[in-house]
Amino acid sequence: MMRLEFRHLETAYWIYRLGSYGAAADKLNTTQPNISMRIAETEQRIGTAVFQRAKRPVTLTVAGRELIGYAERILALRDELSLFFEDGEEAVGRIRVGCTETIALWWLADFIIDVKRTMPNIELDIDVDITEKTWDKLCNGTIDLALVPDDQLQQRVIRHSLGQATIAWMASSELVQRMPTLDAMSLIRRSILSLSPGSRLYADQFRWLDMQNIRPDRLTYCNTMSVTARLVCGGAGVALLPTDLFADDSQLQALEVQPAFSSLPFVASYLSPAFSPLVDRIAKLAVANSGFHLGEQQS
Repeated sequence: MMRLEFRHLETAYWIYRLGSYGAAADKLNTTQPNISMRIAETEQRIGTAVFQRAKRPVTLTVAGRELIGYAERILALRDELSLFFEDGEEAVGRIRVGCTETIALWWLADFIIDVKRTMPNIELDIDVDITEKTWDKLCNGTIDLALVPDDQLQQRVIRHSLGQATIAWMASSELVQRMPTLDAMSLIRRSILSLSPGSRLYADQFRWLDMQNIRPDRLTYCNTMSVTARLVCGGAGVALLPTDLFADDSQLQALEVQPAFSSLPFVASYLSPAFSPLVDRIAKLAVANSGFHLGEQQS
């Protein structure tokens, strides 16, 4: 058998991770014909097929699964060795980071500035989306690192804790003062401004409402947290929001209700079968710049 080269392992690995020859070509900055040629060379050198040609999306053969297992370990060791002998200023690459709007509005800028300062040759692609879609993008290889509320159901990821965010129902200070005879629960029943389905706050708010057997009189959806907060400030309703993010906004007031919400844990995560020392280093920079509370999750 002729020896395999890094380009053969890398090509097979990214086809497997991203699900298509075209996506692997984009990732490796080459053309789809070149990707096909590399796989043909790989199969010629190992003497068997790597992918089942008739299956869509691409599916590994038995031999292909063995090859990918070796490729993951070899490529990770290559990256680890490279980073061991170079400091952050010499690291080169493009890392795709997905995050939720809470982080984008809060401390994402500090994180990006720190990455540019310590690793000036690293380029970041930032993708801001709701929690559910960001987890999906991580699992299908569209992003390399996810800064998101934790999801304990995800078993294939390495997690670095970013701390917790305190969340609560918030209303405009003017609305609360104008309706002193209405208690917090009555305000919540009147009108709720909700983030989009698929966001963690959306799921938490409806779990809480179901526990209290509350059906709001009016429910308005908005896919942007910053706009939702402005609508709350204008008296259009109440919304479940991270309180510390809007702590300096005198127009917003957290409502005291029972039961109170648990703090929302956030993590920096990447897929464990695809360990990359470079991604791990950037995940730790996210931890260092996190604005969330540290410590155990509150109940």
